[in-house]
Order: sequence, then structure tokens, then C-alpha cells
Amino acid sequence: MKPFTPLYFWLVLLISSSVSGTLQAQKLTLDVYRAKVVTYTGERYRGLLEDLTDTELLLSDQHGHRIDEEIPLREIRKVVIRRTSKKSAIITGSIIGGLAAGFASYKSLQRNQPSSAINYGITLTFAAAGGAAAGLVVGSFVNNLSSRSIRPLDLSNPELSLYRQLEPFTVRYQQDLFNRIPQTR
Repeated sequence: MKPFTPLYFWLVLLISSSVSGTLQAQKLTLDVYRAKVVTYTGERYRGLLEDLTDTELLLSDQHGHRIDEEIPLREIRKVVIRRTSKKSAIITGSIIGGLAAGFASYKSLQRNQPSSAINYGITLTFAAAGGAAAGLVVGSFVNNLSSRSIRPLDLSNPELSLYRQLEPFTVRYQQDLFNRIPQTR
């Protein structure tokens, strides 16, 4: 049987924190998307994807107030959407960065043994924390680059094509999905 080492302590701490974070991350939240709409006439609109009818796209501002104009789907040339929350990208970047830097530090510490177990644990912890911080920055940057451009695919019926592509990103659609989930006590 191997003696208790800082590596085992670090692994237990990492696994327990990831499990508790996973349990907390299961809350139902809406993914809100920002939209930039370009029409065939050259008009541009910006706002949050609020609702969608069979013929019109409804946008709202940051405070949830609807923008006065309703944009007809037949006039839309393209819609560029981007998620407003960076939370999942930042968390993923931090986890990957921390694990990568921690593993690299662990392999390096196997070749160059530190003078004591305390130095071993401190070096490993600070390397993982530095990797997590770097991963946080990279995750935030990558989230800014990710956007989705939606154009009408079927030119014979552009309204239906845009409706089917945009519907899952609207706030109303996501609220309807959450309302269908049975509430447990």
C-alpha cells in the first residue's frame, strides 16, 4: 500500500470540487442570445432574440423591453447570433487549463524531485492555479470569437427556413421547454 502523498490529496480535492461544481451546474437557466439582423434593404438591427412569429422577428434590449419595430422574416438577409453569457466558456477554459498545467507540472516534478513534500504540493497547486487562470482568459477570448450566422436556406420559402433555424435561440422557446419539464419536490 502506497503512503498518502500530496498527489493523492490534490486528486481527491480536484475530483470532489468538480463533482460539487457539476451538481450546482445543473440549474435550469436560459441561454440568451444577442442578434445582429441585416435586411435586404440594408437596415441593421441589434438586440436580444426575444420571440419569433410565423412572419416576424421580435428583438428586445438588454433590460427586456421590446424594440418597437417588428422585423419581417421575408426581408431578413442574415442574422448573426452570439451567446450573451461567457460563463460556460470561462469554466471550460479554466478546467482544461488547470488540468493541463497541473499534469505538466506533475510530470516535471517526477523528473526533478523537490526537497520536501510541502514544496511538491505548493508547486503543483500554483501550477494548476496558473493554468486555470490562463485557461480562463483563453476561454473568454474564444467565446468572443464564436458566433453563428443564419441565412435563409430555402429561397422559395425563406420565412419558414429562418423560422426553423432561429426558433431554438429565442427566449420564449427556451422558456416553453423549461415549462414542460415536470417539477419535482
